[in-house]
This record gives sequence, C-alpha cells and structure tokens, in this order.
Amino acid sequence: MKHLITSIFLAVIASALIVGCVGKDRSANAIKHPIVEDSVIENSMESIKGRIIEDTVIGHWNIKALKDSNDVIVGSHDGAVKDSSVFLTLSYDGNIVYSDKEIRTKDLIGNDGEYMMQWGGDIFWVSDSAIYLLFGCVLPDSDDGWNMLYQILPDGTSNIIVIDVYMGVDGFDAVADFMALYLNERAVGASPADLKRLYEQYCTKELAEELSSSDFPIVTDDTDFRHAYKTIQIEPQDGFTGLPLEKYSFEVKFKPNPNDDNVTDILYMEVDGSTNKIIKINSGEREMI
Repeated sequence: MKHLITSIFLAVIASALIVGCVGKDRSANAIKHPIVEDSVIENSMESIKGRIIEDTVIGHWNIKALKDSNDVIVGSHDGAVKDSSVFLTLSYDGNIVYSDKEIRTKDLIGNDGEYMMQWGGDIFWVSDSAIYLLFGCVLPDSDDGWNMLYQILPDGTSNIIVIDVYMGVDGFDAVADFMALYLNERAVGASPADLKRLYEQYCTKELAEELSSSDFPIVTDDTDFRHAYKTIQIEPQDGFTGLPLEKYSFEVKFKPNPNDDNVTDILYMEVDGSTNKIIKINSGEREMI
C-alpha cells in the first residue's frame, strides 16, 4: 500500500504518524514519556553513533532506540542520500526481547534502496501485551510513502500495521488509529484494563465508560482480528464540505473470517469535531454477498 505524505509532517517526525496528502499530528494520542535529547552514545567496547529516539521505562517495557545512517544509498545524482536504521534494545520485566536489533527499511516494506526510513523508533502505544513503535518510509523527493506501527510482543514476535488516513477529512485519524490499536490489541489478548485505557484515550468519557462496562465487544470474539485489520476499509460519510463540522461520520468495514470473503462486518462511528474524540460506535451489522 502506498500513501502520500505532506512535507509539513516530515519536520515533526519524532511525534507524528501521517498517511495521505493531509493528516493530523498524532502526538496527542501517543504515549507520553520523558524526553531524551539527541546524543552520541559511547560504549566501553565500541562507539555506537546515533541519535537517541527513545530511552525510557514504561510499564513492563524498558526501551532504548537509536537511529543512524547505514550503507544503503537511496535516490540518484544530487538527490542521493544514505538510508537509516533503528537499533533497538528492548526488555520486558527484565528479560531481553531484543539486544541492539537493527531494523532497516527492508524489514518494514520488504526491500532496501528505493524508499528511505524518514522516521522510526518512537513509542506510539504500550500495553501489557505489546509495544508499538512509529515508522515512516518515503520515496526521496516525493510525497509517496509508507507509514506504520511496528508491534512487538514480549516473546520478540513482531507485526507491521499500516495505518491509512483519508486525504483532508477531519476525524479520520481518530478512527484509523483507534481501530488499528483496538484490533491488534484484541489479537494479542489485551487485558480489560488495557482496553479501558485505549477507550479513554480515543473516546469521550461517556463512550469510554459505556465500552468498558458493556457485555458485548465492539467486534465479536470469534473475529480473526489480524485478518479484520488487513481488510479494513474506513469511509467518511460527510463528503468534502471544506468547512469544520460539529461531528464527522464514518463507515468501517472489515472481513471477520479469512475463510469466507462473502461476509463483511460494518461499524458506524462518529467523531466530535472539536475534540477529535470518538463519540459513538454502532456495531453488529453484517453484510452477506
């Protein structure tokens, strides 16, 4: 999947994940933690050059991430630049998950040399079940790029989660980010407490309380959550008015069963135009072909 990225967000790569020609700064939805200034890390055995992206402890996770150029050249002639890698050391409850693991562009989109890693390694979300890092890869001198979350489990298993944003539509980022985290947290068996935190981050207080106390989930328990996210389609229902609205409406479709493409589940969601919080979720509709 390829997406367009606005140049304005390339200047705030440490705090935003954007897909589409126009997107919103998602730093308000990201995990807050102490800021660590860029520096060069010296090791008694070797010198590790790099800019510190993360160096913090959050919950069960202890993370140190550095970003540095590597040996891959991207672009040509005057536009040729070195690509970058993120070097990740990660532990969970004191147990090593990764030790100076190099994450390259090819680990994110399948190949080196065409796209460059514009940003990567920033924490977006943390739960007891997984940690999510932001990455973005772009085609040099263009608005063409990939933007994703890199989900890591305590056993070192990782998953790439591409997040789409509809060009120029307010509220879309709240729905897209929420559904990406919700479905992928359900896929790893997130606790009710972690789901409650997720509701409180992306939904109004009233809706968060309703979702936390409800006996039925947003998505049914027999859903294949990974497949559902891979097939997700989010469509705005308000058109392009060019004017701010009091609320924005979206239709969210996905395939719940990888063995039956004839079944589509549908959610209807509304986002408050002033707070960018989800105010309503209607679920349970199923479309059969």
